[in-house]
Amino acid sequence: MSEEHGSLIKSPKQLIIMVFASFFVPLIIILLLMVFVNNGKRTDAAASAEQLIKPVAQLNVQETPAPSAAQATK
Repeated sequence: MSEEHGSLIKSPKQLIIMVFASFFVPLIIILLLMVFVNNGKRTDAAASAEQLIKPVAQLNVQETPAPSAAQATK
């Protein structure tokens, strides 16, 4: 059996093209994904941040009722 393997890149020109493609193709894909994600609704940044933080930052303080006599004896 032959142990010889063929190479997909046969000339220096193909090597240069593959080096540039291996750098720029992922970069272009990342940029396109960023554009896709950022194309959501554009709203006022300050109002949007306030609406997002309000449920987390809001503190509700309530007095607890005194325990009843039945619960205190248990």
